[in-house]
Amino acid sequence: MTPEPAAEERAAAESAAAEPARPPGPPGRLERRDGLAWLVLDDPAKRVNTLSSRTLGWLEGILAELEGGPFRGAVIVSGKPDGFVAGADVEELAALESPGRVAELLARGHALAGRLAALPFPTVAAIHGPALGGGLEVALCCDARVATSDRRTKLGLPEVQLGLIPGLGGTQRLARLVGVPAALDLILTGRAVSALRALALGLVDEVCAPEALGDAARALVEAAAADGGRALAARRRRRPSLAARAAGLLARTPPGARAVYGRARRTVLARTGGRYPAPLAAIEVVREGMGRPLERALEVEARAFAGLVVSDVAKSLIAVFFAKHAVDGRADRIAAGAREVRGPVGVLGAGLMGAGIAQALAERGRPVVLKDRDHAALGRGLAAAAGRFGELAGRGRLGPGGVAAAMARIVPTTRADALSGADFVVEAVFEELAVKRAVLAETEAAGPADLIFASNTSTLPIAEIAAEARCPHHVVGMHFFSPVHRMPLVEVIRHPGTSPETVATTVALAREMGKTVIVVDDGPGFFTSRVLGPFLDEAARLLAAGARIEEIDGALERWGFPVGPLKLLDEVGLDVAAHAAGAMRERLGERYAPPEVFGRMLADGRTGRKAGRGFYVYAGSERGRRRKQGRRRVVDGSVYPLLDWRPAPVPEEEIAERCWLRMLDETARAIADGVISDPRDVDVGVVFGLGFPPFRGGILREADRRGLGWVVERLEEHAARHGERFAPASLLREMAAEGRRFHATADAAAAGEAAP
Repeated sequence: MTPEPAAEERAAAESAAAEPARPPGPPGRLERRDGLAWLVLDDPAKRVNTLSSRTLGWLEGILAELEGGPFRGAVIVSGKPDGFVAGADVEELAALESPGRVAELLARGHALAGRLAALPFPTVAAIHGPALGGGLEVALCCDARVATSDRRTKLGLPEVQLGLIPGLGGTQRLARLVGVPAALDLILTGRAVSALRALALGLVDEVCAPEALGDAARALVEAAAADGGRALAARRRRRPSLAARAAGLLARTPPGARAVYGRARRTVLARTGGRYPAPLAAIEVVREGMGRPLERALEVEARAFAGLVVSDVAKSLIAVFFAKHAVDGRADRIAAGAREVRGPVGVLGAGLMGAGIAQALAERGRPVVLKDRDHAALGRGLAAAAGRFGELAGRGRLGPGGVAAAMARIVPTTRADALSGADFVVEAVFEELAVKRAVLAETEAAGPADLIFASNTSTLPIAEIAAEARCPHHVVGMHFFSPVHRMPLVEVIRHPGTSPETVATTVALAREMGKTVIVVDDGPGFFTSRVLGPFLDEAARLLAAGARIEEIDGALERWGFPVGPLKLLDEVGLDVAAHAAGAMRERLGERYAPPEVFGRMLADGRTGRKAGRGFYVYAGSERGRRRKQGRRRVVDGSVYPLLDWRPAPVPEEEIAERCWLRMLDETARAIADGVISDPRDVDVGVVFGLGFPPFRGGILREADRRGLGWVVERLEEHAARHGERFAPASLLREMAAEGRRFHATADAAAAGEAAP
């Protein structure tokens, strides 16, 4: 399943294996300067600092020196150029199999944190770069924190994203420092905040320029040592804001606590459907812990953490974490072969996708030439980009003048010759082969000889687009997902003639945009569109067979998808979905024949949200005006007579199973066809591109968990009842017969790649 490593990579690995392993040096050092102790965290074995059992052992020894030494204060700082501590060693956490072993590790960590907090002199954490998870928890044990204003400096507790809660005192020390409402907001979302936002919350005590970090930390320690910390305490009382302090005080009263914790619980359930136990556990841990002394509260946190670490949800989310890390690492290695993209990037088409791509590039500081056929289309695209920049400004992500500066990077035009200075162009025009070939020819004529042309097609083979190109080796697929600013995945598609440099440059540009990238081979629909088609097709067939619209979407949403398939069709547009299905049918056969539902809906003008008519009611329709909708969408009941629909209830479990198994079967066919090979690429692709439930670990990990024998048996049963579209792919049959798993090879390879 995993591609064979290149010869030079194998030789390097064999050479390394022949040498005796050298134990890494200590993960930090203690420096003595002017009566102050400087704990410099700098693990030579890792690119970033993490909290591992090795780090804890070193810190225990250092604390013994500090407790017995003549110091006036201590500063904890990183020796890495762009990071404080990225969190716990996730690989070590993933290896823990019993709550008892987890509890032992936590007890050791809590004892160490308590010793740090109890040092008989002031301590300051000097933070530059990410201080996340266990890194922030160490900083919370200090008397004060100073952080740099650098955009790379972020503070947060992202453990819920791995199915966990903070386990080194974060749930308790953070709530006591910034108040329960602010602490819950950070813990339950897992988001990281900038240094300035942390200052406003009261999470840090001072913000400085990166080059002034050492001086600022020293001054903070000296001041605290001089007056016993009174000035620091007085300054801290002025933060956070009056409203935030009031909310924190209210949460300490029984009625206020009920309101705060109840609202948090309702928000979590609405967002997750209760499928993720960690945020619910975090709420209870904070609630229970705030009514106890800190030492007892930490015991509550430890018990909850120990149970979560060994849960199936955490194991799956950690597997997704490792898979993404491996995919990102591979993409960065590919991008090392990129050539420099000089000047602006051209974007062809100012529609939903084109405008989103242009905005995402400009947000990252890249100049863009946005071309469309008329000024009206350009105006709509620019308005969409300005709206997104306005949202960023409203959240503090763009400073004064930031919107104007970002918009100035997007130059609109209707002229092809305006692209003469662009050596990389992203095409996002109508999904029609003739149109794309015409646009490619026009762009090659106007651009430089080494122009790279990246098509944002979702179904058309790149080789067919490149067939008449002047330089087919410079044509590549660059498939974004909508909305571009929110969806983290980019699928890069190479056809047989695409040069390695073109692929590398495309991957590098996507990484510059902050995207996770999978590289796949050419074919109809590539990977993501190809496997999404059967999923949507089966949902439409379930509707035609008698299942209700809300039952189908509800079943898949409760199974874990963020949006049900019929809602997704309304968002994508039924005309777009039908066109894609037709293109796939031409190339892959009758398995991709559009269902009759599509034809009837389109004949009635129901293309989805954009037309105000689809499976659901939208604002602008008569019924939508009569009933102001909240977050819950209302089914348009007039769809049923249009489809000559008769109710025939289908069990919820069967609805979900039929849809995801068809996606899995098509995934196996894409693997067999050589479109994609590494199961980590597959799982990252479906999770980050198609919304496959992360708590299931990805579609191949879910298949492995259930067993491929079970998968084949269920597909055969559905084929007997519902038709040949469920006939299992040959690869599934072979692997089931041999007792193989998709992730067996990838998991073995990940052992050498997963360390942060």
